[in-house]
Amino acid sequence: MSEDERTTQAYILGQKYAYATASLLAGIACFVNLLGIERALLAMAFAWLALKAKPEPLLKDRRRWGQVGLALGIVMCVLVPTVLILYFDRVRELVTALSRLQ
Repeated sequence: MSEDERTTQAYILGQKYAYATASLLAGIACFVNLLGIERALLAMAFAWLALKAKPEPLLKDRRRWGQVGLALGIVMCVLVPTVLILYFDRVRELVTALSRLQ
């Protein structure tokens, strides 16, 4: 393997580390605000970028971070609509009560 190929692979691997880290942090951050679906989608996008096979090399060291970020994003995208559907009346009452406070 030539020096240029090693440099390119190191660069790509560094990008994948950054994507895995960003995915994990966005996955955690989506639970700070209970309607944080946009951050959950961002976490899933970064996880996909970190975990995809091409371009080489595969992510090995922080692969679990990307997987956890993906799982947290999926949980949030399933949890929020489910809660909104199941408790729609209570959510509407809460929104009405909050609008009266202003």
